[in-house]
Amino acid sequence: MRVALLATVAICLSLSGCATIKHWFAPSTPAAEPELPPERARRAAPPPTPPPSTPARAVPPRPAAPAPPPAPAPAPLPVPADTPPPVLSPVLSAPDEQKLRAEAQQRIDGAEQRLRQVDPAKLASVQQDSLQTVQSFLDKAREALRTQDVQRAFILADKAYLLADDLVRRPR
Repeated sequence: MRVALLATVAICLSLSGCATIKHWFAPSTPAAEPELPPERARRAAPPPTPPPSTPARAVPPRPAAPAPPPAPAPAPLPVPADTPPPVLSPVLSAPDEQKLRAEAQQRIDGAEQRLRQVDPAKLASVQQDSLQTVQSFLDKAREALRTQDVQRAFILADKAYLLADDLVRRPR
């Protein structure tokens, strides 16, 4: 069915002359303008330009006025060093926030428990890097709990838990 349709389209194109591309490469000649009756030709012709007169005296350009100095940028407002940045996260209801906080704390405790099963001296260098990553995630999760960023704390604690679990299960 498709072959017949494609064959029909190809035949139609070849018979209509669209298939030839010689005219694409030939230099184009400007199209001849249709001749107008003498009355219309006079109306359509542009008005004659006057002959050039004596050159006008050149006027020197006026010097530009100096640009005003740019306005000073407003000074940034001082931010106390101990103020944490604002947290952008969806608003949770109080029960949901308590539940998520408890789950984050469980993940932190579980990751710490798994890390106690690991002997850092027996780990390969890649596994030691994973151990440092787990400890970094745990530190950041605890900090997030202190700053009331419960969702971030849970995500970090979950990552730490999964990496610690992988360290315990991976053969050494």
